[in-house]
Amino acid sequence: MSHAVFLPVAALFLNGLFPTEGAQDSPSSAQPDVRAMVQDVAFDPATYFRSPYIRDQSVVRITYTGDDYGWPVYSIAIAEGCVDGETIPRNNCASRVRARMVRAPGVLGATRLRQAGAALVFRVRETGATSVEEVRQTLSGVGLDWFEADVRACPEALTTLAKSAEAVWVPSAVANPTSGDEMSAIVMHADIVRVEVQQYARLTTYSGWLADQSPAAWAVEMASVLEPCWRPMANDPPWLLPANQ
Repeated sequence: MSHAVFLPVAALFLNGLFPTEGAQDSPSSAQPDVRAMVQDVAFDPATYFRSPYIRDQSVVRITYTGDDYGWPVYSIAIAEGCVDGETIPRNNCASRVRARMVRAPGVLGATRLRQAGAALVFRVRETGATSVEEVRQTLSGVGLDWFEADVRACPEALTTLAKSAEAVWVPSAVANPTSGDEMSAIVMHADIVRVEVQQYARLTTYSGWLADQSPAAWAVEMASVLEPCWRPMANDPPWLLPANQ
C-alpha cells in the first residue's frame, strides 16, 4: 500500500539537507538505466493488447510505480472486444472486456510496494544486463507475473470500472482556488500511479499519488477487485515480443 507523508512548507528546506529515501538506488549517469529499460519492455501497458492493425487496443491503462525513482511495481491494461487476431463472430466480441497485468514478484517482509520493483531491478542488474535485448532475455527468469482476467466474469469488476467516471481528475485547489491551498502541505515519498483512458481521438491522463477520490485511488481499487480473478496468460509476455510488433 502506498504511503504519503504530509509536511509543512519548511520541509522543502529540510529536504535539501538530507537525501531522499532510496537515493542510493538511483543509477549514475555513467551506468545504463536498467530501471528504465525494465519499465519500457515489461511495464508499459500500451503493449499488452497489440494487434495486427493498431499498436494498442486498450481503453484503460494503469501503471503503479514506487516513490521517488519510479520503480516498476505493476501495470494493467483493459481492452474491449476481440483481440489477438481472434476469428470468432464479431457479434460475440462486443461483450468482451479483458484485463492484463505484469507485476514484479513479491518481497518477503516488504512494507512498501515499491520494494518489489526495486528488488526486481536489482536482480536484473545483478545479471550484468546492460542493453534492452539483454534485459528482455533476463526478465524471463525473474518470476514476473503475466496474467489475464475476464472483467465481466470477475465479481464487482464492471461496477468498479464504471466508477472511473466518478474520479476527481481536477483537484478542488484548481477548480475552486482559495488562498494558501497550494502551499498548505507537501506530499513526499508517495507512490505514484499513472492512469490513461483512451478513446477514439481522445486521451485522458492522470499521474499522481493516491489522493482521495483521485484516478490513482480508483486504479488501486480496480487492481484490488481484479486480484482474485487473474489467471496465467498463454500468450507471449510483452518483453518477448519484437519492439515494433
